[in-house]
Amino acid sequence: MEYLSLPYLTAGVAALFAGALLSLRSQKPRATAIVAACVALLSFLLAAREVIVAGHGRLFDPLLRCFEADGLDAVPMAFYAALTLVFVVLAPRRDASGSALAGMLLISLATQITYAAADLVTLTAGWWLTSLPFVLRLFGVQRSQKLSQGFLIASCVALTAAVVIMHTTEIEDLSHASMVAFGLIILAVILRKGVFPLHGWMLSAFEKGPLLPTALLFNGHLGALLIARSEAHALPQAARHALDILSTVAIATALITSIRGLAENRPRRLLALLCVSQAGFILAGIATANAEGITGALLHWLVVSAASTGLICIVRVLEVRVAGVADPASHLGLAVKAPRLATFFLVCGLALIGLPGTLGYCAEDLLFHGALESHPYIGLALLVATAFNAINLIRLFSILFLGVLPKHVIDIPDALPRERWPLAACAVFLICGGLLPGTIIAWRSEAAHVMEQALGVESH
Repeated sequence: MEYLSLPYLTAGVAALFAGALLSLRSQKPRATAIVAACVALLSFLLAAREVIVAGHGRLFDPLLRCFEADGLDAVPMAFYAALTLVFVVLAPRRDASGSALAGMLLISLATQITYAAADLVTLTAGWWLTSLPFVLRLFGVQRSQKLSQGFLIASCVALTAAVVIMHTTEIEDLSHASMVAFGLIILAVILRKGVFPLHGWMLSAFEKGPLLPTALLFNGHLGALLIARSEAHALPQAARHALDILSTVAIATALITSIRGLAENRPRRLLALLCVSQAGFILAGIATANAEGITGALLHWLVVSAASTGLICIVRVLEVRVAGVADPASHLGLAVKAPRLATFFLVCGLALIGLPGTLGYCAEDLLFHGALESHPYIGLALLVATAFNAINLIRLFSILFLGVLPKHVIDIPDALPRERWPLAACAVFLICGGLLPGTIIAWRSEAAHVMEQALGVESH
């Protein structure tokens, strides 16, 4: 058993926990925001160090052996810590109360525990903890909370049942039990990711719930992580058939939500449909069971996280500054007053739908070829869903930034410095990753080959 040189994982988790407690108890909003930002930055630096130290193979934390870093989880841990920093820094003042910042740090803490879990018990504990800030109502009382909490808890129960079955089954019944357990794991993923026809709770959470915490929860992509973890171990043949079904359902979700978006005009719901559709690409790619498709899915995981973070933060910033953004009666024409926000929105959006020259193009190209190799109909569905998502994105951009400026909008600030730098970081990552994709693809390809070999598929 090999170990990290220092307890980076434990330190990162402890820092987030301490930051959440300090934020919850603080009575000074500005000081709370600074503390939360510093904690998020420290978590990112520790996670980034894990990527460098872990390199290849599987390294356990020397302090808590239930935590480990490997080729699959080290990069997402660092990336998610960076996203947490973006959300904390960009959060408008009305969203940056002590309880709200504590809730976001707790979501990040729980997600990092799930990523770093060395066993299913620890992973399940992290899975449960991600729903805790919503159950405790740290983001206030929202109309959508009961529905969201119900689906999150149902997902946790399904995963817990799967773990219990695997740990209490006799050896002679192991094959049958593993199939039942894998079925429950897929159910947990479907409930958590909002896979069709259970995507309604995700739309409700985006539309009526706290937008930034919901986006932070969504961008953990723990459903994709759970399937990837399952694939990294030898699965029975029947489980591989279940993966084929999951892949079909995921691409159906991507296609249906992209078409559904054509009839939607409210920015939050359009964003939710875009995000759910693109997240379906990730599940479909992981379930292709070949290295090219899996690499594309793991790469798209990063693209969706970075691009959707930029889009969602911009929409929330505009909601705070302009009345009527939540349900616009006509085009708002805000590019006149906020050209920087319009530019950042367009860059993130075009990367999300795979514009050539961005990292999204590289991810979708790998996804498309991997899907064609295993399931040609999935590859074709990906193209159709991408086309509809592109239409939806341009429609959303037009509603927010094009047209004649409403008379009641006299003056609004463009991107503030604390908003400009995080958004610029997202845009630079998406563009530079597309121009020089070799390093980022290398981060993900090793984990993809490990998963392919575990499934017994011959590498190409």
